Amino acid sequence: MKITIHQPNFLPYLGFFDKCDYADLIVLYDSTQFKKNDFQNRNKLKTKEGWTWITIPVSYNFGDKISEVKIANNFEWKRRHLDIIKENYSKSKYYLDYIGEIEKIYSGGYENLSEFNIVFLKFLLDKLGIKKKIILTSELDIKKKSSEALLEISLKLNANTYISGIDGKNYLNRDLFNRAKIDVEFQEYKHPEYTQFGTNFEPFMSILDLLFNEGPNSLNIIKSGRYYTK
Repeated sequence: MKITIHQPNFLPYLGFFDKCDYADLIVLYDSTQFKKNDFQNRNKLKTKEGWTWITIPVSYNFGDKISEVKIANNFEWKRRHLDIIKENYSKSKYYLDYIGEIEKIYSGGYENLSEFNIVFLKFLLDKLGIKKKIILTSELDIKKKSSEALLEISLKLNANTYISGIDGKNYLNRDLFNRAKIDVEFQEYKHPEYTQFGTNFEPFMSILDLLFNEGPNSLNIIKSGRYYTK
């Protein structure tokens, strides 16, 4: 069984969803430390001028787990997000197919960042047609850290293959996995181009950019950039 382990990021880019589709099981690492100014509470949307960040305001203490991070439960930032989405995507081919459910997610009274992100991720996985089981590390009582934690998760879930991002080549202790007889594959995602408004294609946008522009063909486009090595 192949597993992928990833933080429950906010509206991730295409490569995140390719890993989810490629794996047999999705593990969301909500018990790892929150990282400021990362993709856990912000992401990029295409605009006429290029791209812009949309950010979820959060309240946390240094060292807090992602599952412990609180979000501002008010509608000011939510309206701002929806206004940016409407301004830049309302003329997209598939905007009306998804915006109603997206507005419902934003209207929810979620207190924790991870809860909000995971609800959004499940919605996105469903719309993309990726039907995989999701496990949260907060449910697994992980004791280790770093590479040892990734191995512990893999062993607890009886995985025979761990799918890592390309950065894992710089930090992952592969000897641990070799001794445990667990294969490691590294994602080297080749970002595809697809329909976007504007003259210049902007890669590495939030998945919303693809979904609004390509709708039911989104998963085929995601998979066209698939490339994994050992």
